Amino acid sequence: MFEKYKDLEAYPDVLSLKDVAQYVHISKDTVRKACLDGKLKHIRIGKLYKITKENLVNFLENNQ
Repeated sequence: MFEKYKDLEAYPDVLSLKDVAQYVHISKDTVRKACLDGKLKHIRIGKLYKITKENLVNFLENNQ
């Protein structure tokens, strides 16, 4: 993983909306909107959104 995302190691391999929001310092609603807009690749299980660390890093790299 990229060196600048080293602090992401403290998080689980599969992140929730809350985890992503906490890491990026934005609201859960903003993360959900990025998922629904197709900007942040995710898996949806019922009402739950699950985002892998790899997908989060790709999102952050492509949206700076």
